[in-house]
Amino acid sequence: MTKRYLLRFVEGDLNKPVLADCILKTKAHINILKADASGANASGNVLIRVEKAKEKDVLSYLKKHNVEVSELKNAVIRDEDKCIDCGACIALCPTGAFSFDKNRNLEYDEEKCILCKICIDACPERALKEPVV
Repeated sequence: MTKRYLLRFVEGDLNKPVLADCILKTKAHINILKADASGANASGNVLIRVEKAKEKDVLSYLKKHNVEVSELKNAVIRDEDKCIDCGACIALCPTGAFSFDKNRNLEYDEEKCILCKICIDACPERALKEPVV
């Protein structure tokens, strides 16, 4: 399982190419899964996957450049007791993290989840929730 990391860029650092510089300096392959920013003077978040061989170098570089780094241990959390296997999450998920198995039971592949949170709002039973990071 490839680890995912949530990067939080603090105010003022959004205009600096920290991630680009990190890629150039460490020669790491970094997959950006999701990115958002709340204006020019606010904070920004980036969800990434890093190749295992360069993980230590990348995390060290980012922390040294004032980027808050936290491992995303799991994405959306599914309460199987509340879930009624309705499939409301399937149609909305942009990455196909949700699907039905051959018995029409809901399956969830957290490796595909990018924490867009669309499924959380769509779930009629509130069986999906955001992880605490």
